[in-house]
Amino acid sequence: MSIILQVSRKIADLNANRVLIHSDIMRGFPVKFINRNDFVVKHIELLKELSNNMAIWMPSFNYDFCKGKEFSIKETPSQLGVLSEYFRKEISEWRTHTPVFSFSGTGDKPYLSVSETIDPFNSDSAFHLMNNNDSLLMHYGSEFKHTTFIHYIERMSGNLQYRYDKIFKGYVLFPDNIRKKVKFLFHVRPLGYHLDYDWDKITSDLKENNILYHFSEKETNILLLNIGEMTDFLLRKVAEDNLYLLDQESLNWVIPKLDKLGRPFLITDFE
Repeated sequence: MSIILQVSRKIADLNANRVLIHSDIMRGFPVKFINRNDFVVKHIELLKELSNNMAIWMPSFNYDFCKGKEFSIKETPSQLGVLSEYFRKEISEWRTHTPVFSFSGTGDKPYLSVSETIDPFNSDSAFHLMNNNDSLLMHYGSEFKHTTFIHYIERMSGNLQYRYDKIFKGYVLFPDNIRKKVKFLFHVRPLGYHLDYDWDKITSDLKENNILYHFSEKETNILLLNIGEMTDFLLRKVAEDNLYLLDQESLNWVIPKLDKLGRPFLITDFE
């Protein structure tokens, strides 16, 4: 059975309303193409076919808001590769207004409240909407370590100790030329310290519990997960051990520092 058919059948089995696609098309399915643009188009056509009439979402993240630049919903490009940017410009029917962590998509536009302070990972976020509404996560060529749902899980745990909140102020420009000043609440990693996740352990645990499905053939690498199942599982793990997600190098300094402080990290501890 071809890898495309395997993935197609698993998507059908998982029976969702939408699919969020993180992409690295150099490790997607092999396609025949005549030029660079056709290469991207062929991947889009294949993903549309695989989605089986589900809505397709892609991250259209751009980190320049944290460097003081305005976020234009219509014009600010995605910084996540050619497929993400092509999808944003040529295929998507809408884009969310959240700076940094915006999404582009087809199908019904998600309703997200427009408030003065935006937390991209709270219960008003696109992540929360996907988690609660039968959504799939597909890593199309990209690795699981590129998922940003880890940050949503950290926020939803209510017990995040090893990151701290930092506010970035700036403007969001809406398609109707309304410019709104916002505060962007971002839980950041401690400045000047190594902080990363034990991706091998997390991936292994998800596979062993039949939550993460991995398909590979030659250069092609595809991961599929039900977002709600993934989130529920990892929230349980974090509830058992609030440092479960971290790799050993991070734990080596995080544990002693948390013990010394006797509280979660604050921005004043590092900046």
